[in-house]
Amino acid sequence: MHILLSMEMVSGPSLLLLIAGAILFIILMGSKFKVNPFIVLLLAALLTGIFSGMPIGEIANAANDGFGNMMKKIGLVVILGTLIGTVLEKSGSILRIAQFILQLFGEGRAVAAITVIGVVVGIPIFCDSGYIILSGLTQPLAKKSGKSHAAIVCALASGLYITHTLLPPHPGSIAGAANLGLKEDLGVVIGIGLLISIPLAIVAWWFSSRFAGKVEMPEMVEENNAVQQSNRSLSKSFLPIVVPLLLIATASFTFFLDMPDNLRKGIDFLGHPVIALLIGFGLSLFTVTAKKRSELRGWIREGVMHAGSILVIVGAGGVFGEVLKKTPIADLVTGFTAGGNGSMLFFLFIAWCMGVLLKTAQGSTTSAIIVVTSIIAPLSAAAGFDTPVELSLLLASIAGGTMMVSHTNDAYFWVISQFSGMGMSSTYKTFSLATVFMSVTALFMVLFLSLILI
Repeated sequence: MHILLSMEMVSGPSLLLLIAGAILFIILMGSKFKVNPFIVLLLAALLTGIFSGMPIGEIANAANDGFGNMMKKIGLVVILGTLIGTVLEKSGSILRIAQFILQLFGEGRAVAAITVIGVVVGIPIFCDSGYIILSGLTQPLAKKSGKSHAAIVCALASGLYITHTLLPPHPGSIAGAANLGLKEDLGVVIGIGLLISIPLAIVAWWFSSRFAGKVEMPEMVEENNAVQQSNRSLSKSFLPIVVPLLLIATASFTFFLDMPDNLRKGIDFLGHPVIALLIGFGLSLFTVTAKKRSELRGWIREGVMHAGSILVIVGAGGVFGEVLKKTPIADLVTGFTAGGNGSMLFFLFIAWCMGVLLKTAQGSTTSAIIVVTSIIAPLSAAAGFDTPVELSLLLASIAGGTMMVSHTNDAYFWVISQFSGMGMSSTYKTFSLATVFMSVTALFMVLFLSLILI
């Protein structure tokens, strides 16, 4: 103990080696030994603090501050976002949205329609839940349209994956934004995320139509050929998704608009993420019919429990990030952007690569975003990332990296494999390969936007 208390703070190459060791520790403990991510992140934070030479008391204070600050920043946002998704799922509103988009596109454009359904439905609910709910659409839609079942499965899975990775109120995006200091600028995060989501959706549609459709799948099971129907109001189904996003986005841009102060304050209040999502949750309650109201309490309990399991991981990521901030890591990249914009592009590429490494190794997109943004956050200012747009592009680069590769250590991979009936091999040939194309496209989009906006 005396040795630990008397260690000097490490710096330079030793610190980089220590952080690389912490990343390797997180990967091995999570992927090989299957240790809970909460425990892994706490241990990584503790060991990083000890071996960097931080006093024991300072490590404990950093842990408390990191966890508490993360809950303060995003705790209510994650809970409310999860509740909205749960109510829309249980009330049948998600199916109603899917039905509308199918009717809008027509059966002749089934692959494009199911891609858009995935992107839209993926905004309020988790991709695995969304796929389970909508998987009943894939076989009958393939049969009616004459399109490949594998293509439709891949398109749905990919569409859900895009917005799950890139957009609030998903916990990875929210926690990453908080780590990078974007808590008050979620509208910018949403705007950048949407700009990147559109070409990713096009790539998902193109890949599913051109390549995934060539993969052979087992015969369709006859009893699954009936498309589920929902009689929920379309406007009531859409409002809990659209209204919070519009409020948050509008509040983020009031600074650029000429308006009376009272109006600006009112918009800022309504556009605060907590208030906007609280309004969205209130609107979601109107989708619950009288027959279902007795079940509402159980739905809310389920949503809160789901949010709680996410928040403990997010909080542990906050601990790891706070410990890293106490080390002199930012000093290592003070001159990183001396060469100008090109250095910032290289930093975006490095952030993307870190996302790829963490996602591919340990499987969880949310955990990967949390860990990488925790590591990158102390470096971002030194690397020249100061404005909300710059930091949002950095977050998008990391999130885009965490799309690659979804494989057998990712729970979503198995949801797709089992509910589609494709099996492991076919899921690799379709969805796993699609994540590679989407991740690379996300990187190119981030670099392209950075040339225009930075």
